[in-house]
Amino acid sequence: MIERLQQQLHDIYQTGPGYDIREFLVTDARVAQALSGGNTLTRSGETLLLQEDEEGVAVSLYLDDRILDRLDGDDPAAALRSGLLDDLCKVIEGLSHFNYVAWRASHDQTLSLLELELQAEIDKYVSTMYFALDEQDTDMLHGLHGQLFENVQFHAHLSGEQRERYRAASEYAARFCQGLKPRLVRAGRKTRSELRRFFRMPLTDKISHIHSSAWAES
Repeated sequence: MIERLQQQLHDIYQTGPGYDIREFLVTDARVAQALSGGNTLTRSGETLLLQEDEEGVAVSLYLDDRILDRLDGDDPAAALRSGLLDDLCKVIEGLSHFNYVAWRASHDQTLSLLELELQAEIDKYVSTMYFALDEQDTDMLHGLHGQLFENVQFHAHLSGEQRERYRAASEYAARFCQGLKPRLVRAGRKTRSELRRFFRMPLTDKISHIHSSAWAES
């Protein structure tokens, strides 16, 4: 399943084949803790592990093996039918982080943590919506936005700065995806050109785009 989810993101954004996530995957919590220097974010079951030096960026993706066990199989839509939306979204989030960092690094572009989280929030929504479209799951198509963006709760171990970053990413993504929703339902994969443009924008342009779109719809 994880390869299929990664390929879906590459297809949406036309980012090329990229790196095979299986070569960078860590599934043991103890190893993730050691590699991260005890970072509390590993408690969530999903964390991108980064180390940058003069030679470049070293990256691994931690996904708890219990999450992957629950998602055992090749069909992401089956995970939705089994009520495993949270687990599926954690995997999509991790893959989004990995792909976005790798793409930016390959283009010698920097990125902020807010950009990373914003893109992941959008990717969780868009990827899951595509599976719901394939399944013609009307309840998921119309209820997913509320499930992902309403009554959002953050882990208690987050610092104030981390909590604010996650809150901002969720709110910006909620606005963007709310405007995207009717076009996704109506046109499906024809919305990809818009997603690809947004993916390549710098953060300031993304936020301006979100605000201007929300103003146009009001």
